[in-house]
Amino acid sequence: MEFFLYLIYLVITLVVVSLADYYFGLLHLSGKDTFEKIELTDWARIIPSKVVSIFETGGSLQFGLIAFGISAFFSYIWTLMGGLIGSPHYTDSFGNYFFLSFIMPVLVLAFYSFIASEILKAARISPSSGSFLARLIAQEIPLLSGIFISVIASNLAVYGMYHEISFLFVLPNVLVLIVLLILRWNGKVKFGGIRLDREAEEDEELEQD
Repeated sequence: MEFFLYLIYLVITLVVVSLADYYFGLLHLSGKDTFEKIELTDWARIIPSKVVSIFETGGSLQFGLIAFGISAFFSYIWTLMGGLIGSPHYTDSFGNYFFLSFIMPVLVLAFYSFIASEILKAARISPSSGSFLARLIAQEIPLLSGIFISVIASNLAVYGMYHEISFLFVLPNVLVLIVLLILRWNGKVKFGGIRLDREAEEDEELEQD
C-alpha cells in the first residue's frame, strides 16, 4: 500500500514541479509583463510538453525515461534504508530523517560530474563511445529529476500514510528539493553540471603534450 501511495505521489510531484517550473520560467525568466490566457491555463498542453522536455534534455527521450526510472527506483530504496538502523523507516528517528532528507540529492547534484567521470573511468568507457552506460550517464537532468522527485514522493508517502515523522521536517525538506530542482532545470545553480566531454578533451590534450 505504501509503495502504491509512493507511485501516486511520484506522478503528482512530477506534474506539480513541472508546472511550477513552467510558471517560474514564464513569470520570472521570460521578461514578459502581459500574458495570454492560454499561456496561463492551458494545462493539457503545458504539462505533457513540459514533462517530455525534461526527459528529452539529454537528447534522447528513451534514455531519459530509463535514467529517470532507474534513479527514482534506487532513490526510493535509499529512503527505506533508515529502517536498517533499528526502527521502521517511517518512525520519528534520526536515521529516517537522514535518509529522507535532501542531503543525498544535493550531494549528487553538486558532485554529479565527478561521480559520472569516475564511473566511466572505472568501466573504461569513453563519454563519446555511444555505449549504453555512457548514454545513460549523459542524461544528467532526467537522473537528477528521478532522484529529487523520488525523495519528495517518499517523504509525502511516509508522512501521509503513517504520520510519525515530523511535518516540520517534511515541509521544508520538500520545498528545498523543489526549489533546487527547478533552479537546476533552468541552469541557475552554481554547482553541478555535466562536463564529461570537456574533461575527456583535457585528458587527451595532456596525453598529447
